[in-house]
Amino acid sequence: MTKLILMRHGNTFEPGQIPVQVGARTDLPLTDHGRGQAEAMAKYFHLEGKSPAAIYAGNLKRQIESAQILAKSFDLDVMHEPALTEIDYGLWEGLRADEIANRWPKEFSEWMAGKWQPHIFGGTLESHLSAIENWLNRVRKLRDKTVFAVSSNGLLRFFKNEKVKTGHFCEIELFEGGLKIQKWNIDPLYGQALKSQMA
Repeated sequence: MTKLILMRHGNTFEPGQIPVQVGARTDLPLTDHGRGQAEAMAKYFHLEGKSPAAIYAGNLKRQIESAQILAKSFDLDVMHEPALTEIDYGLWEGLRADEIANRWPKEFSEWMAGKWQPHIFGGTLESHLSAIENWLNRVRKLRDKTVFAVSSNGLLRFFKNEKVKTGHFCEIELFEGGLKIQKWNIDPLYGQALKSQMA
């Protein structure tokens, strides 16, 4: 069994900015707060005694920068993995959630329920699922190891159709032919606070 820690990159919007839909075509860097979230993630896993055998990241700045902060903390290099790059939101790229919901109410509702939107998004569902499964099969070979991976919310929804907040993580057990989700959308800062209270 391999333990996979899936993380969403840190924040990319400054305080006061209205978040918009950003996918594979919008390559934003982390904010100072976003870098702080990645540092908090690294501190949390050190406190938990979880040391990765490998750290993967998608090809976007926000994913790579988050992974680099983690990698530096564990004295590892980041392994670039295209399968972890965010989806292309196509017609929704750069729009606010309320704008999308108003202009595409049916499609937005379907996407929130987990249905891929082929006439709106770039790429195909099949290509994403195939790339993810091929990568997971490679990770499964790291038996009895822990692997970290940094991606984005749209891509993470292929594992479970629930939002992962920026700077949060999920824990998954990988076994031959399948996986089991152990934790989802966990805040490392909350975990650190609990550790401090118990000390």
